[in-house]
Amino acid sequence: MRRNTAGAAGETGLRALRTLARRELSTVALREALRRGGLSEQEVQSEVEVAIRLGALDDRRSAHARARALVVRGGWGREAMQARLVQQGYPPVIAEEALADAIRDEGWTARAAAASLLTPGASPRRSARRLLSRGFDPALVRELLPGVEGMDEGG
Repeated sequence: MRRNTAGAAGETGLRALRTLARRELSTVALREALRRGGLSEQEVQSEVEVAIRLGALDDRRSAHARARALVVRGGWGREAMQARLVQQGYPPVIAEEALADAIRDEGWTARAAAASLLTPGASPRRSARRLLSRGFDPALVRELLPGVEGMDEGG
């Protein structure tokens, strides 16, 4: 059985800091992780406050880091990347700003990201499904894979 020492004198914030040392998280995601770790709401609040005060928890900074990782790793359309950031607990406005900065800084284009997912010799229909499932715009998919059945305008 794990002993909860997060509330002990001088130790408040340690759980949050250990969690954040592994990976940048949003405030929402950190709260969820701490709750899953068995902390009460009061303990979670104390942990979050300490992490913010120490500068270890900053939604803008971590959203920028996560957005950059998504852009560099590639394989997703812009809207899909934004949705992933929001799902990770970042407010939509912060997610949009972070993603726009990462796209600009990395020179990302939807065309290049989509083209990198195309496998020579793969079925055009399969390629189209893959691109669409990763959030690429249907107009771009039609452009990259002309003549794919079911990809005509309006259908």
